[in-house]
Amino acid sequence: MTWDRLTDELRESGALSADWEKTFRGTPRELFTPDRILHGGEWIDRAEQADRWAELVASDLALVTQVYDGTDTPSSSSSMPTVVAQMLRHLDVADGIRVLEVGTGTGWTAGLLSRQVGAENVTSVELDPDLASQARNRLRAADLRPTVVAGDGTLGHSEGAPFDRVHFTAAVQRLPSAIIEQTAPGGVILVPYGTPFCNGALLRLTVADDGQSASGPFVEDVSFMWVRDQRPDSGEFDIEDIRHSASGIDPVDMAQQTHAAFAIGLRIPDLFRRDVWTGYDRFGTGRAEIWDGESYAHCRFADWDGPHAVSQSGPRSLWDEVTAAHSWWVRSGKPDLTRLGMTVTVSGEHRPWLDDPGNVLP
Repeated sequence: MTWDRLTDELRESGALSADWEKTFRGTPRELFTPDRILHGGEWIDRAEQADRWAELVASDLALVTQVYDGTDTPSSSSSMPTVVAQMLRHLDVADGIRVLEVGTGTGWTAGLLSRQVGAENVTSVELDPDLASQARNRLRAADLRPTVVAGDGTLGHSEGAPFDRVHFTAAVQRLPSAIIEQTAPGGVILVPYGTPFCNGALLRLTVADDGQSASGPFVEDVSFMWVRDQRPDSGEFDIEDIRHSASGIDPVDMAQQTHAAFAIGLRIPDLFRRDVWTGYDRFGTGRAEIWDGESYAHCRFADWDGPHAVSQSGPRSLWDEVTAAHSWWVRSGKPDLTRLGMTVTVSGEHRPWLDDPGNVLP
């Protein structure tokens, strides 16, 4: 695979729009990719595996470029080219549009934006000072000089405001009011959004004329690393006084249906979810677990409608809440996530809705 061939495939698939093709083709990812990348649990060093490194960089894959100290948990990456192309299409920019990017990472998206709208119109903020410095150097090597700032991008960049577009490269659970305040009325905020129950979807918000709110639909099924200070913290809980019952829904159907899980997460945004596969459950090999830090529930995948399939503990009956939210999703016609949207106000309200901002989720 070559970069030109990948660009051809992105155009053929519709992910890359015609107005971005020249910029995408002329700004290959290899110019912004570190010499060491993590793939399949293995670090690939360009000096030692040049062909393998080049193959991965020209592929339609997300590449981990940094991990948290002492772990294999990614802290920075180069996003999947398909997703980058989709996001740039939804950002809807033109020459002279002023763009704020939250999360510089390797600098590749900042490079693409600089070529498309002019580097003087691009500001990119990166929390990690080392990553910001490395990205700035790569951009200069490509003869591009956008403003690259080391700092907390969720606070925006007031010195450069107002912006016509804001582009997040990490997921949030809450959109900070500073971002709305620093976006011009009619401007667009494009941000990956998720909940601990389901991460997540791409949210495209338009700022209201009075600048006091932003509203818009979810437009793509995407999953990004969290903004660092919004990474879900699952907390601890005690399991006692267990209540058993049958389940009204098949947990596998919920787990495999992203649109259902995302809608449930919007309705019950404080719930954590994971699927656990075990060898000691005589009824099956797995279960869905949910909890809120105080209450806990699980449901077996096998024999989910049996009398002891569900176990619930704590002041809330969490599986009952999830079942009710899932039933609402079914009654609503099993809407996919593009029928869902969000309104966010500068006072901090986050109101999810179905089909229309006036139809707020119960």
